[in-house]
Amino acid sequence: MSGGRYDAVVVGSGHNGLISAAYLARAGKKVLVLERREVIGGATVTEEPWPGYKLSTCSYVCNLLLPEVIRDLDLARHGYDVRPFDPQYFVPFPDGRHFMSFLDEEKTKAQIRKFSKKDAEAYEAYWAMWDRIIARMRPLLLGPAPTEAELERAFDGPEGEEDWRRLTRASIAELLDEYFESEEVKAPLSVGGVIGTNAGPRTPGTTYVKFHHIIGEVGGHQGAWGFVRGGMGAVAEAVAASAREHGAEVLTGAEVSGIEIEDGTARGVHLTDGRYFEAEVVLSNADPHRTYLGLVGEERLPEDLVAGIKKLRVEGSVVKVLLALNSLPEFTALPGKEVGPQHTGGIVINPSVDYLQAAWEDCAEGRPSERPFMEGYIQSTTEEGLAPPGKHTMSLFCQYAPYALAEGTWEEWRQEIGANIIDTFAEYAPNLPDLIEHVEVLGPTDIEERIGITGGNIFHGEILPENMFANRPVPGYASYETPVENLYLCGSGAWPGGAVFGAPGRNCALQALADLQRKDRGRRK
Repeated sequence: MSGGRYDAVVVGSGHNGLISAAYLARAGKKVLVLERREVIGGATVTEEPWPGYKLSTCSYVCNLLLPEVIRDLDLARHGYDVRPFDPQYFVPFPDGRHFMSFLDEEKTKAQIRKFSKKDAEAYEAYWAMWDRIIARMRPLLLGPAPTEAELERAFDGPEGEEDWRRLTRASIAELLDEYFESEEVKAPLSVGGVIGTNAGPRTPGTTYVKFHHIIGEVGGHQGAWGFVRGGMGAVAEAVAASAREHGAEVLTGAEVSGIEIEDGTARGVHLTDGRYFEAEVVLSNADPHRTYLGLVGEERLPEDLVAGIKKLRVEGSVVKVLLALNSLPEFTALPGKEVGPQHTGGIVINPSVDYLQAAWEDCAEGRPSERPFMEGYIQSTTEEGLAPPGKHTMSLFCQYAPYALAEGTWEEWRQEIGANIIDTFAEYAPNLPDLIEHVEVLGPTDIEERIGITGGNIFHGEILPENMFANRPVPGYASYETPVENLYLCGSGAWPGGAVFGAPGRNCALQALADLQRKDRGRRK
């Protein structure tokens, strides 16, 4: 059953797929996006799990979305509105003290002085190091995976060798030890090195994960994070609106069962309902496992690619706990039941690097963390319409809980894991359990089933250095083009990786457009 012919068909409406579609449509191509679910956005969605409560189900805050994408797709005109929160983070400690980081560096340094004057003096040098590394790396994010020669040029000059060592070989704990002495300062800075990653703060290479989480900016503040008005689903809606304005079509409830391949060339896609869409090019926003082993089939692929995909580390370790609250949590370290600075940014539960390392070691042995790290966000304190009047939503991003438990299944352990997360948070805000009206716990297996990401890995595969650059997704196949002609990877499994970033979607679309234009010129000759 033919559904028509298109210049490009995009598999999956995650933000990268929509971004690819928007770039292609704005270039005058006839584009179709196919989404398995009834809601667009993939992991970038706002949903209403309970009447009146709207939460960002998976992705939850924004920093990385490329300014080039925001500008090129005119996203602000289509409703994209992000605002940095300030303070950025509130960190309560078990002894009743607390730390806050602000957009204003001097205010943050004043907080650091509560714990160490030496660390306050080192804070500028710490960020100067990051500014230098970001300046080296930023241009390399706007195209295919860099070659060794390009990396050598980027890290040439003063401190280049040391910057490369830090970025690719140092653990985040090791890096922080270079600059700071206070555990209270190192603890909140360490968490960015393990977000979404099966690794602990002392794992070599976690400095790269930290880099990945500070390369963006919000409101002109490098490394700052912010809330998107309406929740993260508003990102997908804005990109989709930009694509549709230029003629792109987006179909929901349209699950792709396979890619039609003839003589080594992608010709279109088949849906589970029997429809077939012909296409000049196919872009897959699905993860590499689903694309190569599912939609293409290993019998059509080189053996080394299949072997590499099967070795990919894709098992997730993230738990999301979504809460509907009848009031605000009150923290022992900063009491108050009315909206205060402790409620309006990120709430970090991680009192020390050792605490975070212990949480990881539990996971490495197949157990959920006895004392998990978590980041909490109460976006409803900064925006009306996300919860009923006087009530609030809270999202807890937690680590660790392994995809494959050493004992039992996620169905058996989900509620106990969720209860332990709430109990851990309650050690800092004792009234939390009494505030909860609704709760939903999403582990890696739930993310896999609901969103369609293999292993529930939020990045479509680890983003440690050995999995990046020319090795993403696997060595020898780092191009957005695949061994199947006219088939491209545009999702987070491609360079330069995951999160609500948009770089893979943009870069892949530009590559596909260049190829289409070259073929058009060839046909005209």
